[in-house]
Amino acid sequence: MYAYLLLSFCVFIGVTTAKSPRPLFQWPLGDTSGLSEVLSRGPSLRKSGNHCFEFGDNVKSLPYQAMKIESETTPYLSGFLNEPKSFRDLVISLFVKPAGVPRGTLLQYQADSAEKIRIVFNPFDGSAVISFRDEYDIPAGIVVADGIAVADTWSHVVVQRAYKTGRISVFANGEKLVDEDDGFQDEITLPGVGQLWVGNTDPSTSEEGQQFSGFVSCLQIFTEVLSQADIRAAQGFCLPDQWNLDYQVRFVQTDKTSKVRCETMLPDFASKYQFITMTHLVNERDWRNLQTIFDWTDSGKTEGYFRLSADNKAPLPGTATIGNVKAAGMKTCARLCSRVSGCVSFALTSSGSDAKQCLLYDVIPAPLMTRPNVKFYMIKERFPKTEM
Repeated sequence: MYAYLLLSFCVFIGVTTAKSPRPLFQWPLGDTSGLSEVLSRGPSLRKSGNHCFEFGDNVKSLPYQAMKIESETTPYLSGFLNEPKSFRDLVISLFVKPAGVPRGTLLQYQADSAEKIRIVFNPFDGSAVISFRDEYDIPAGIVVADGIAVADTWSHVVVQRAYKTGRISVFANGEKLVDEDDGFQDEITLPGVGQLWVGNTDPSTSEEGQQFSGFVSCLQIFTEVLSQADIRAAQGFCLPDQWNLDYQVRFVQTDKTSKVRCETMLPDFASKYQFITMTHLVNERDWRNLQTIFDWTDSGKTEGYFRLSADNKAPLPGTATIGNVKAAGMKTCARLCSRVSGCVSFALTSSGSDAKQCLLYDVIPAPLMTRPNVKFYMIKERFPKTEM
C-alpha cells in the first residue's frame, strides 16, 4: 500500500479501461459543471461571494472551458473532505495553465488547521516545492520539481507519495521528473478529513505572495497507486461522458463587454426546488442552488432554536417576506430559516398536503391575525441546553 499524492498535468486525454483506477472525486472546474464534483456527487469546491467566474480555452481534448483563478475574480476554491479512513495511496491530478511564470500556491490541504500537503511555485524560476506533513504535524517528505508547469501553457502534473516506502514521484505531461525516497519515516497516512484549497493558502492565514494566477481544470483525487499507463487512462475521466452530473450549469455574461460569467439556473432544473426537503439543506450543491434561485445569503449557521409564538395565527397579508416556499415540514422550515441570513421568524401551514407553506421573515411581524392551521415561530436568542 502507498500514501500517494499524484498531481497530474498531461496534455493528451487517454482512454479509460475497465482496469483503470477510478478517481474518488473529480471537479472538472469548467463552464458545464461549475464547482460540482461529478463522479460520486461528493463535496463541491465552493468559493466566497457569488458564483461568477472568468473562463478560457481548455486543453484541446477537453470539450469545455476552464476556470480562471486570480485575485480579482476567484482568489481560491475550497472544499471539505470527510473520508472515514485516512489516506494511504493518494493521487491528485489536474491540468494547469499559469499566467506567466508559475507562482503562488497551487494546492494546499489542511487538517485541524495544520497544513498537510502543499504545492507551491517559486516566483523566480517557476519550480515547484511539494511537501507533506503527517497527522502529528511532523514533516513527512519534501521534493523540488523543475518544469512541471510552463508559462502560458497547459500542463498535466502528477505527484505521488508511496505509503510503504515514502517515495515521492512527480510527473509532467507523462514524463517522470522526480522519483525520490524522501528519507522520512515510511508508512505514514494522511488525514481523510480536512479542507482542500486551490489557488491560494487558507485565506484567514494567507501568506504574502501566495496567490496563484492562471487556469485550472479537471482536479482529481485517487486513493490507489497509478502506473504511467494509469495516469494516461485516468485523464479519460475528464470527459463528460464519464460524469454523474445532475444538470449542466449555465453561465451568463454580466454584460456584453465583461469576460466574467455568472451561474444561473435553467428553468426546468429550478422546478426541482419547488418542494424543499431537508436533503436540499444539507447537500452542499443543493443548498448553493437554492441560494441562487431565491437570492438568499448563507447565514453561516447550520442550526437555530425557535419557539412557538402563536398558534392558528399568521402575519397580515402583504407582509414582506424573504422567502415563500413549500417545505416538507416544521423541521425543514426551521432549518431553512436558520440558514438564510436575516431570517428571525417563520410561519408554517400546520395541516393539509405534505407540502407545507413556509414563509420566512427578517422581522417579527406585528400584529398577527387569526388564521386556522398556521403556526408562527420566532428565533430564541439564548439557546437552551436541549433542542426543542
